[in-house]
Amino acid sequence: MTLGAVILAAGQGKRLRTSLAKVLHEACGKPLVDWVLAAVQPLAPAKTVVVVGHLREQVVQHLAGAPVVLVVQDPPRGTGDAFRVALPALSGCRRALVLPGDAPLLSAASLAALCRLQHETGAACALATAVLPEGGAYGRVLRQEGRVVAIVEAGDATPEQLAVREVNAGVYVFDLAAVTPCLAQLSAENSQGEYYITDLVAALVAAGKPVVALPLADPQEMLGVNTREELAQVSRILNQRVVRFWQENGVTVIHPETTWIEEGCQLGPDTVLEPGVVVRGASVLGARCRVGAWSVLERVRLGDDTQVPPLSYLRGS
Repeated sequence: MTLGAVILAAGQGKRLRTSLAKVLHEACGKPLVDWVLAAVQPLAPAKTVVVVGHLREQVVQHLAGAPVVLVVQDPPRGTGDAFRVALPALSGCRRALVLPGDAPLLSAASLAALCRLQHETGAACALATAVLPEGGAYGRVLRQEGRVVAIVEAGDATPEQLAVREVNAGVYVFDLAAVTPCLAQLSAENSQGEYYITDLVAALVAAGKPVVALPLADPQEMLGVNTREELAQVSRILNQRVVRFWQENGVTVIHPETTWIEEGCQLGPDTVLEPGVVVRGASVLGARCRVGAWSVLERVRLGDDTQVPPLSYLRGS
């Protein structure tokens, strides 16, 4: 079944207090939306639609030349409306993966597993969930006799519903033929006055269409960015992944907690990074280099066996 992808990138990011489009804030050297696009790319969707809105000129400029279709949501009326705006651009697709543009920890493996679940079950919707000690501001996944029947947003939930620990991860795969009539019937009668994509779950169930859920093996994958604190949190997790990758490929990182290596840098085997080192800007380090403590390397190329003294700042062109 032909798959399309819809990336929701129209959010305002009010709590970031920024003049930069939310999805263009960088985590570990790469804009948030680029992480999401990289996770979607291995699925080879027939079309990748990016819904833009607030500060859309910035996002349009950033994605110029990318293999995506840009559609505009104006005014911003919620995630359900954003999906509805994207529908015409999905012509020829029979199902759609819908995900947020500010969730850089989502993995291609998890997205593939969700797509596979929807395809194998023939469900009208497959959604990713996570089980958390505290549900916080996440929407709660409601079940009856084990079957998913609805998602209720935290702001609209009863105390009993707020006690539910299974939460919505904000990632869905929809059968477009089944969901399109439900999209037309969405209501904004809720605490935010918006059209929620989450209301599609109850609408599909009411129409007799099955909905299935896939709990994420790693709940961290669902983390989005709404504040500077959350941006720092996902950046730390992404950096830990990058550092671990290089450790597994022959690089000694003496103090991983204070070492930062941006995505896209290359490090040769037996290179040693002392505490506090920052490697960024697609730098390339040869084999057996040693970078002294608290040094910053930006856009540099180091040959094999290069020794960088502590407290150095090297910047290439």
